[in-house]
Amino acid sequence: MENKTFRLSSNFTLVLKIFLPTFWIVFFGMFCLMAILLPGDTMPFFRQPIVRLSILILFAFFLLLFYFTIMSLKRVDASKEHIFISNYFKAYRYKLVDIETVKELDFGITNVVKLVLKEKGKMGKKPFFLLNSATFKAYLEMYPENYQYFTLKSMSQSGK
Repeated sequence: MENKTFRLSSNFTLVLKIFLPTFWIVFFGMFCLMAILLPGDTMPFFRQPIVRLSILILFAFFLLLFYFTIMSLKRVDASKEHIFISNYFKAYRYKLVDIETVKELDFGITNVVKLVLKEKGKMGKKPFFLLNSATFKAYLEMYPENYQYFTLKSMSQSGK
């Protein structure tokens, strides 16, 4: 039997992690620059310092929000004996036995899974990803012995 690899994370991770923050930073960043650098005669609304400061604070807030949430998402693949964690630029391989616990958060539309590794790796001790339920079920059907590493609430509710 071949050692097939399954992508456990959702394809939507790429959109959330790379495209959304890039477009938001570029377009809202340009708006901030325009609001701050344009003279007040051109756009009188932006003449007030409170408006300029509010726009800058809003930009910084969302930049931090993106950085600590969606830009931290990882792509996760799994094979029979290993789990591969990637940030779309570098990928690292860990053994399944290196997983300490798996925690799942249900957001209705999607589930976020946080892996807690026994030791800190190159991608951190607690990488998290958006779950692709269909490929995860297919992975567990092909490798039922790996169910012990991934005990998720959503899989037990749907009958494994």
